[in-house]
Amino acid sequence: MNRSIKIVGVISSSHHNGNSATLAREALKGAAEEGAQVTEIYLPKQRVEFCTGCLKCLEGKCPFSDDFETLRKLVYEADGIIFSSPTFATAPNAIMKNFIDRLGMYERFTSSLGGKYIVGIATAGHTGAKKVAMGLTCLARDGIFKRGYVSGILGINIGSDRVVNDAGKLMLARNLGKKITRDIKTYNKYPFQNLIGRWINCLFVRPHFYKVILKNKDGSMKAVYNNLSQRGLIQLDVLWRS
Repeated sequence: MNRSIKIVGVISSSHHNGNSATLAREALKGAAEEGAQVTEIYLPKQRVEFCTGCLKCLEGKCPFSDDFETLRKLVYEADGIIFSSPTFATAPNAIMKNFIDRLGMYERFTSSLGGKYIVGIATAGHTGAKKVAMGLTCLARDGIFKRGYVSGILGINIGSDRVVNDAGKLMLARNLGKKITRDIKTYNKYPFQNLIGRWINCLFVRPHFYKVILKNKDGSMKAVYNNLSQRGLIQLDVLWRS
């Protein structure tokens, strides 16, 4: 692969040098060591308004004038994305939840993260880190029209310790950054990943979405239809037969 591989790290820890942030940066270092061009998005320093669920994004016009569109462009232009969050009550923190919400229904209907490689990283005081790490990958992995590929997850229940003092855990994160880069280089498609979910999607979910998009392609889902058409993921004759 001659072109530069782009990997973005999306970090939501409210502590700049928090445990999950530290692991994400180690993963980015590993990606850089494999030759990737890496970019960090530190969400607490960005102005991202809370999603109100207006669904105007499906028409291609989010009403907020904040930093989100710039951040989304960085994410959508990347080949790989590393999401990291601390665990709050076995879920990502509010900053990450809001970012995912802002990707939200537009992402759900367009699968714009499809074809990208994803890593989820989370830390917890006692429990839930692996669940959160996996959850961070699901929006891409479960793409309706095109799936993303999960290169791996890292969920660490760290207690009151500081991960920066644990060389072994730092190495796990760095190796994960190397792995996502190698996956991109080799076009690793993970053919057996999420087979049941993909089967359900093919038989039930995607046909339903086809019909909804066709019905609203000149109105509330014009931006969705145009996105899918430009990427060759939806065709009018297929829609009519659905």
